Amino acid sequence: MNKKNWPFIHEWTIYEYLNHKAQLKSLRLRIIYKNNKIIRKDIWKKVDELTPIDGTDFPDIKKIKLEKEQKSRQAEIKFTTSMFNYHNDNKYKGKFKDFIKNNGFIITLSHDDFPKHFEKIKNMEIYEIDRYDFSSFCRENFERLLNKQINQHTGNKVWVMYQGPNFNLEDKNNKPARKSHIWCPTENLTNFDLTKGDRILFIKTTGGSTQEVQNNFDKIKNKWTLTELFIAEVNSKIINRLEYCQLKDISYNKKLWVKDSFNNNKWRFNRVFEFKTIKTIKTPIIFSELINTRAKGFVEAAIDVYCHQYSRELTLEEYRNLIETLLL
Repeated sequence: MNKKNWPFIHEWTIYEYLNHKAQLKSLRLRIIYKNNKIIRKDIWKKVDELTPIDGTDFPDIKKIKLEKEQKSRQAEIKFTTSMFNYHNDNKYKGKFKDFIKNNGFIITLSHDDFPKHFEKIKNMEIYEIDRYDFSSFCRENFERLLNKQINQHTGNKVWVMYQGPNFNLEDKNNKPARKSHIWCPTENLTNFDLTKGDRILFIKTTGGSTQEVQNNFDKIKNKWTLTELFIAEVNSKIINRLEYCQLKDISYNKKLWVKDSFNNNKWRFNRVFEFKTIKTIKTPIIFSELINTRAKGFVEAAIDVYCHQYSRELTLEEYRNLIETLLL
């Protein structure tokens, strides 16, 4: 194979792995999604036949036959499930129709989220490769590549997020996020950004509007106050809301938060991750008292998060500086 023609080196590594394991007759895939349902048990399928992968044209695999199946099928390889988009691209309309006709399915290294409009595809299947075996293969054959691109999440991260209404509001049918311990990121964070073991600093403030903080911080800094720092630890990956509901045996039509809107057959908050409480710091502190301390990095992150309503990463040093400033 001419490696210079591969657009994504990580996908090329998966191709190499699949070809190698197929030649050894030891390739197996784990079923993630079948018959329009998430498969909770670890069910593996041995691959009996695989046409060698020698290019990137859709679909990547022209013929693949799983154990106990009579006919070969097609398959498309993606680093993560959410990267699959051929059903939304008119350029591939004909090829995708053939793909469905041939019972095509997705093979991924990591199932992170369903692709956009995935619910419109009937009977599409998703399979994961054996990640442990894949990692061993990478270490043995592509150590430099593993270190630079395959290593999924080196070390835990710290994120700052704002306590939106759903973090604290509750009614008779819905707990606030601080009690239910589930949250939805406001932007397109993936499992390669936020993962189990990461820390989240959910902040709550008072004394200034977003416009005032963004445009007149010097005037507002003596009033804008940090009223609560809710420290949490992520204890699940981010998953699609439909997948979450299936795993938890709850109706997809059920609200997860008080301000949870459903429009055009789609929930506004469509992804979920779980967290656990580590510590809550409620001592009010004016931001002007932090801006010239070792916690300056946190103040800058808090401004971004409050004004733009997205998540912001802190370095571990900035996190330590903040905690030491608040608690010592």
